[in-house]
Amino acid sequence: MIMKTKVFALCLALANPFALADELPPNRALTLEDLRTFTDVFDQVRNHFVEPRDEHALLMAAIEGMVSTLDPWSEFMTPDEFREFDNTAAGRYGGIGVNIGIRNRRLVVDHVNPLGPAFRNGVKTGDLILAVDDVPVKGRRLSESMDALLGEAGSVVRVEVMTPGEESRQLEFEREYLDVASVFSAIREGVGLVRISHFTRQSDEELKKVLKYLVEDHGTDLEGLVLDLRANPGGVIQSAVAMADSFLDDGLIVFTNSRYSPSRLEVYAEKGQWSPHTGIAVLVDHNTASAAEVLAGALKDRGRAVVIGEKTYGKGSIQSILNMRNGAALKLTTAHYYTPSGATIHERGIEPDIEVDLSVMEAPESLQAPGDDPVIGKAIEILKNGQKT
Repeated sequence: MIMKTKVFALCLALANPFALADELPPNRALTLEDLRTFTDVFDQVRNHFVEPRDEHALLMAAIEGMVSTLDPWSEFMTPDEFREFDNTAAGRYGGIGVNIGIRNRRLVVDHVNPLGPAFRNGVKTGDLILAVDDVPVKGRRLSESMDALLGEAGSVVRVEVMTPGEESRQLEFEREYLDVASVFSAIREGVGLVRISHFTRQSDEELKKVLKYLVEDHGTDLEGLVLDLRANPGGVIQSAVAMADSFLDDGLIVFTNSRYSPSRLEVYAEKGQWSPHTGIAVLVDHNTASAAEVLAGALKDRGRAVVIGEKTYGKGSIQSILNMRNGAALKLTTAHYYTPSGATIHERGIEPDIEVDLSVMEAPESLQAPGDDPVIGKAIEILKNGQKT
């Protein structure tokens, strides 16, 4: 992998359907009078509001208010929040042992870690998360409910869970420190099925091990490979780019446009690829976003894979992590991605080569029962009929 400018951007913000209602006004330089106005307002609130307010909380609210006007993905993180974020990027976290996806504005359990407390309490793939610590998911930003599941190991969280067709139940979990897998595999009719739920710093190495397992343990060359990116919200961009590189011998993978120089980059594939003679199908839907769109777009534009499903979400932006002196961090949108053909991903998404109605999405369970997933069946049919890439 060759990067003309190395970028250290961690893109772990989940695709978020909320958008700003108003456009920002034209740029105007900040003046000393503006700063004086801010301090005047701060002093008036601190000294005269009907009830005393914590001064630090007021300042944090001002910072968060400023960042919230930018876009849905920029975020100020306290030192504790940044540590949690960094753990997630590394593929580890303090939580209950579930991967959560978004389906029709609902939180759905994509995967249950068999070593975690959720598994021990009977939570299953496909269950719905209705409330976290007595705060309903409905009416709250989904990302906030997802974040509320995370926390320090040993802390307790209450979760209302419902298995479709059954009554909801209240469960209490003690969070644990867990490693979280992001790549899952199965095989059907000689075709490897690989589900990538999100991208951590380890996801490309996970994929490498999975491909080795599929070939060596089944004792045969794969007749095709399905990369299932449905409902993949993105994650660490370097892992997605490394995966694209692993399936390409040369040429452009992705480039960005930015006024922040560390986020300006062009990434080219290096010679040598995994499974060079194996046809690839990439499955996407309207919840496939960010780094997942980079991977799908690169393989599509370079003719290495056929993309099947729905137009993707259209989150083509980089969130760079800018460290503050006190251990806090600012996750700030600093660039937009472009596919090798020069197409923008942001707010446009990736158009599939073959469109399939995915109004019912069963991607995670499909690796356990692939015969129940018509989209995987369609992909296998295409690959076995000789539509190689």
